[in-house]
Amino acid sequence: MAVAEKAPARTEGAETARRALRVVEAVVAADAPLALADLAGAVELSKSTCYRLARVLQDERYLDRAGSGGYRAGPRLVGLAASVLSDVDVYAAARPALQVLAAVTGETVTLHVRSGDRAVLVLGVESSEQLRRAATVGESTWLGRGCSGRAILAALDRAEAEPITRTAEDPESLRTELAALREAGYTLSFGDNHPGVHGIAAPVPNRQLSVAVSGPATRCTEHHLRTFAEPLLATCTQLAGGPT
Repeated sequence: MAVAEKAPARTEGAETARRALRVVEAVVAADAPLALADLAGAVELSKSTCYRLARVLQDERYLDRAGSGGYRAGPRLVGLAASVLSDVDVYAAARPALQVLAAVTGETVTLHVRSGDRAVLVLGVESSEQLRRAATVGESTWLGRGCSGRAILAALDRAEAEPITRTAEDPESLRTELAALREAGYTLSFGDNHPGVHGIAAPVPNRQLSVAVSGPATRCTEHHLRTFAEPLLATCTQLAGGPT
């Protein structure tokens, strides 16, 4: 006679955590951003309860608000997923390529993916030659600030990039930077997101990804960063599936 598996004991006082997890699962499973009413219905909660949970998850960047007002996976969730699934698809292919680039440049190399209007660090490789800045998986920055985000933004269709560009303090200046990036194929940043850290980044063609090389300002001068452009662009082409 078959014996039913005994259900695990439920931890008392953890219902809020369970509800929050159900909210995250519902958003991830949806084909498009979920409006609050649809999200509440999917997890069988009142709109007020669902809103409070979604708001906390949004504050912690596990969820994000889409332009339509619905909820979608946030940058922190994207980063965590990438770290768990680092042996899948593009991340598996990217790791050895990033390791080579880190060895060539002697600096930290990172892979970033777009999540809404932010760039999320999903993979980092540090050269073993000398002390580097730590690459934090799940870290996210606005697409218009910093070389890794701007590289992704410049590669988007203009119609998709413009709503993000318009939110900059100086949209026209950002448009000029993006035009220069498209022309050169790469861009530089000097302490934009991390004081004392300079970097160079380029988009991975036909993917909403970018690769960046960064290090301390004392080593990574503008001239030094530009010497990384050729191997950086070759790495991005490799990750896009093109010729090396």
